[in-house]
Amino acid sequence: MKTKTFKPIAIGTDESAETRFKSNLRLKKRLINELYNYCSTFVEIEDKSTLQANYYDKFILDFLDKYKNEFPPISVDKMLEQMEVNIRKIDDLCQQIEAIKIDLDTNLEAPTPDFNIYTESENQNKLFHTLQRLSKDLNSLKADFGIRLIGNGIVQGTSQALIYDWSKQQMKPNTRKILGNERG
Repeated sequence: MKTKTFKPIAIGTDESAETRFKSNLRLKKRLINELYNYCSTFVEIEDKSTLQANYYDKFILDFLDKYKNEFPPISVDKMLEQMEVNIRKIDDLCQQIEAIKIDLDTNLEAPTPDFNIYTESENQNKLFHTLQRLSKDLNSLKADFGIRLIGNGIVQGTSQALIYDWSKQQMKPNTRKILGNERG
């Protein structure tokens, strides 16, 4: 007898993780652009992607390379002060950028992680397919025959194995119930 190998199937999307990722990606890009706009007034920056690493130390080195011959022998702090460099702003931006744990490429893009929610067993696959068929049949009552369903009754009648998707105005399988993560 041949054993069937389990293949996980995507049954939903972790929308909150996806939203959080997109928000953090936009924030990191905005902070990098802000750091670039500020620092480029003092030093030349060839590649914006270098700003996602600890750029603070590199800024000091680049600043010294550019301005060391323009000042008498004074401290770096005095040089920065004379040039009106807000070093706290640079340090703060660098820390904020580093706190966002998304690695960007040279085009300041990041690969999108997989936000799908997957089944963990063959029984979960079977339950999902059954609930999906049931949802399709229930949704066709409204679409094909004009019969409006009371979603709340069906949700309760299936012990919340089916839920009503308000954005699509139709029934769908409850991924939490399929995975056994429903609240109790």
